[in-house]
Amino acid sequence: MKKTELIRILTNKITQLDHKQRTATEQPLKTRFAPHLFSENNQVFSFYFQELKQTLTQLENAPETDIALCAFFAEKLLSQYVALSEALTHTQIKTKTFTPTNKATHHVHQLPPRERLEKYYEALQALNEKLMSLQDSQQKTQAEQEKKLLGQKIQLTQQRKAKCLAAIETLEEYLVFKNTQDKK
Repeated sequence: MKKTELIRILTNKITQLDHKQRTATEQPLKTRFAPHLFSENNQVFSFYFQELKQTLTQLENAPETDIALCAFFAEKLLSQYVALSEALTHTQIKTKTFTPTNKATHHVHQLPPRERLEKYYEALQALNEKLMSLQDSQQKTQAEQEKKLLGQKIQLTQQRKAKCLAAIETLEEYLVFKNTQDKK
């Protein structure tokens, strides 16, 4: 298959996806995409569609003689298309979405990556302080029931801390990746 024919087919698929999702362009997709597919998570459809078009443009601009580069962009575009299609299908299947009662705490996910990383470190510090406080309380208390309850709270806080550390690690890896891409 020639490059021009491949680009025509991919352009048609992307256009079909855009026509299907015109109504959902401003609804955020609550999906975590692999960092090599899209630059950000929890964005609206139009954001991801722009990145799809950007990859298509990169494929169009790649020299036809550089087969490896063309294959790379074609595979990336296909992976982006499949991931976005699945995320949209998953979003449509969901009938009821969870809406948090305290939305102020969830605005952190819509911040730019560097600001989000700062908030994650603040949350990690708060979790460490809470963990130390709970452990101190558990050591000081005499009641067995209270110790058991505090133990459960400690375990839950440790799980939250582990999630926070994983999010920090992922975001730091993304920022390093983005910096290396920007330097190229």
